[in-house]
Amino acid sequence: MRILIVHNHYGRFAQGGEANVMNAEAKLLAEHGHEVMKYERTNAEIYEDGTIADKLRAFRDVAWSEKSYQEIKKVLREFKPHVMHVHNYWLVLTPSIFAAAKECSVKTVLTLHNYRLICPGNQFKRDSEPCELCLDGKGWRCMVYRCFPDRSMLKCLLSTLLYYRTRARSFLSPWVDAYITLSEFGRLRFIAAGLPAEKIFVKPNFMPDPIGGPTFSGDEGNGGFYAGRVSAEKGIETVIDAWAGLEYPLRVAGDGPLLDAMQRKATTSVIWLGWQSHEETLRLLRESAFLIFPSILYEGFPLALLEAMALGKAIIASDLGPRREMITDGTSGLLFEAGNSKDLRSKIETLIGDPALRIQLGRTARETYLARYTPEKNYQILMNVYEHVLQS
Repeated sequence: MRILIVHNHYGRFAQGGEANVMNAEAKLLAEHGHEVMKYERTNAEIYEDGTIADKLRAFRDVAWSEKSYQEIKKVLREFKPHVMHVHNYWLVLTPSIFAAAKECSVKTVLTLHNYRLICPGNQFKRDSEPCELCLDGKGWRCMVYRCFPDRSMLKCLLSTLLYYRTRARSFLSPWVDAYITLSEFGRLRFIAAGLPAEKIFVKPNFMPDPIGGPTFSGDEGNGGFYAGRVSAEKGIETVIDAWAGLEYPLRVAGDGPLLDAMQRKATTSVIWLGWQSHEETLRLLRESAFLIFPSILYEGFPLALLEAMALGKAIIASDLGPRREMITDGTSGLLFEAGNSKDLRSKIETLIGDPALRIQLGRTARETYLARYTPEKNYQILMNVYEHVLQS
């Protein structure tokens, strides 16, 4: 099968969650003998390299870029793919690429890595808390509350304009043959917003089995582990509050706007490691007793949790969004009420005092990874989606 994979990077081809998934899927498909071509653009063309005229054109072309339409049509006609799989089209590519595929009689699949199609701010977030106000179609609230991650008025305006124009086109459903969402949680929200249920498929993220395999010793001497941005929405303050008075070590790998404030607030048992590479983060996780994932947002499908599950680590996670699907409370991990430091403290003390439970939770988490989140499981789901659209 010939597959054209399309992605609009947010920065200068910077790696991130969406880009990592896109590249991993492309590699997986190529390893199974498919002919894969990638077409990539970047928002740096506007934000970093663009002139004032380019920025003004971004307003005009937010829902339709003639340049992207013509370029992708040329690629489609030369490569002749069976399927065009899009991971992101915002901001440079625009929905015009789906119209080009339709004109070329190429089936299209769109992975919904975030909620931009139904929420201009893309994360169901307002003031670092979950928010679903846009589900009723009144996306103008994003402008009022400036819900975009960096609160940029320009990005809020562009995203809100695109939101209304895609809603006017029935969420692109006349052009898109299948949507992929990362969780059942996400699928239900897209359906509630008006997307056609029969076109939405659930395919979670995946990761290769880590080199060296899992560890189940239960007596790791490096304590708890947090890896991520040191910011309000990631729940770091809940962790620091919960850790007050504990002598048990907590290692924090990450940087962010709350770093100085959290360092002042934390006790000496919290060890601040700063930003770490992905490889080093995995090594630190492997050496830890358990992972804490305290985000107060829904998130998409956190790769950090997949990594911990693959390594057979016990997990304590906030009980929002897809985490309830990934983790069975008390069986493959422990869930706590998001933002509740007392509840988190109780779960931390439980794991600190019970190495056997840590081993049990880690083993079940590993079994869950093998059953649901390996490359082979993911490949089977992806091919089912492709075969469905080709037969439709």
